[in-house]
Amino acid sequence: MPSMAESQQPNGNISFKHNRNNNNKPNFFARRQKILEHRKSLPIASVERRLVEVVQENDVLIIVGETGSGKTTQIPQYLFDSGFCHDGKTIGVTQPRRVAAVTVAKRVAEECGVELGQKVGYSIRFEDVTSSSTRIKYITDGLLLREALLDPYLCRYSVIVIDEAHERTVHTDVLLGLLKRVQNVRSNYIKDQTSVGHKRASNGAILEKENADPCIGVLKQCQGRNLSPLKLIIMSASLDAHVFSKYFGGAKAVRVLGRQFPVGVFYTVNPQTDYLDSAIVTIFQIHSEEAPGDILVFLTGQEEIESVEKQIHENLQRLPEDKRNMKTVTIFSSLPSEQQMRVFAPAPAGFRKVILATNIAEASVTIPGIKYVVDPGVVKARSYDPVKGMESLIIVPTSKAQAIQRSGRAGREGPGKCFRLYPESEFEKLEDSTKPEIKRCNLSNVILQLKALGADDIFGFDFIEKPSSAAIKKSLEELLLLGALTDEFKLSDPVGRRMARLPLDPVYSKALILASQFKCLDEMLIAVAMLSVESIFYEPRESWMRQELQRNALQVPRETISL
Repeated sequence: MPSMAESQQPNGNISFKHNRNNNNKPNFFARRQKILEHRKSLPIASVERRLVEVVQENDVLIIVGETGSGKTTQIPQYLFDSGFCHDGKTIGVTQPRRVAAVTVAKRVAEECGVELGQKVGYSIRFEDVTSSSTRIKYITDGLLLREALLDPYLCRYSVIVIDEAHERTVHTDVLLGLLKRVQNVRSNYIKDQTSVGHKRASNGAILEKENADPCIGVLKQCQGRNLSPLKLIIMSASLDAHVFSKYFGGAKAVRVLGRQFPVGVFYTVNPQTDYLDSAIVTIFQIHSEEAPGDILVFLTGQEEIESVEKQIHENLQRLPEDKRNMKTVTIFSSLPSEQQMRVFAPAPAGFRKVILATNIAEASVTIPGIKYVVDPGVVKARSYDPVKGMESLIIVPTSKAQAIQRSGRAGREGPGKCFRLYPESEFEKLEDSTKPEIKRCNLSNVILQLKALGADDIFGFDFIEKPSSAAIKKSLEELLLLGALTDEFKLSDPVGRRMARLPLDPVYSKALILASQFKCLDEMLIAVAMLSVESIFYEPRESWMRQELQRNALQVPRETISL
């Protein structure tokens, strides 16, 4: 047998030695064949050749790919196979969330049959799983902005894909403005290296007059790497293509049909006063009345998720033994990565999985097995008051686009149902799309990064949607007070440049710089680290009671331990 090595014994019996490598071959090839069949079955596979041709013909392409089309995993592979990574270039794919970058990179590496970190890798904050051989790189949009500080040309990239563009995070909006200008500079250089405004330096670097491009300013050396035109692809499952097409001068937009099964949408008869209680009731109604299938419940944050999870387990204990076949898993941004991966594991045989998630599960990740969605119709969003200079997280109604995106989660693998915990009349009152984050957040960190990239005229920067003048003025004043800007609103040196290199809120960056001068850096590092995360404690349900008893034994208020 091919999976075993045998040896003849004197007594005539045959003893078998387990050969681990050979024994895995049938499973390996079966897995590879299954992956290949899955890739061929994706809707986007039927238009692979045409998509590659359109990318080759257009510097900017907008792809509206419906849920389940396979755009995030397949398009980078199509481009790699078509030669877009020649001369050692890389295809960069941005994601608004870390968990999406990690999970998609792992899936693509598996499809390519390579070890993660070689041909396919990812870069997120505090974790870089790439190498010199990485050619398909999944990266958070914020981290790509940080890369631009060191490499203004983004020379290593031949193609940059902006995924989930509909979420309109502040990093995505700034990145679009930056990429638009970088793309123009690279294209102009390729067309005519001796054009007006450019000249050859003695060391071979390309210099550009400062007034030729207010965003990039003086272009830096490309460290000996050949420049090639930058291809830019903007894609999402729900995207207003006209806005992006207009921003990029009438860029071509294409639509890729998905594999979306019908989803029945149900509304409550009356408004619900307590959406958490209503969500719990709905979960148990589905569990007792509906066919098998996992349930995805959208909540606003960690506190709500842990509260609902605790209530579900308490209610399960009141049910008969044969009705307790329900398993809860959670996913939110501050959950450790290894815990986030649990949502992708199938439920035990005979059990129904209930996923309690924030809006991270709207589009960034695809969780298999979901047949039912419970949507309370709310989301936690950042809000900024430029007059008070205060930023906060508030619970607001979702947009229609978000509601539709959430319901689509139930129709990925078969017909599903979505239970919206509000009347249908309330749905009609929702905003059509989500307000861009850049219009509702503190811009100090954004402006500091733009200044470091050479964009001195913030009011004239080509944002896809400009933030309010009041917000820009307030942020400029804050940076001036912190010493990051000069009286002429230029980036100060060395304080401003040092602050820009730190991936922190400007206030925290300045605190670290001053702490170094006053010989208290270790203490300030601890304080800034604690202030930079939502919570330094992760409290799994299994150990919550034990930790609470320990705190009581210490007789220390919970708030004191938190900070």
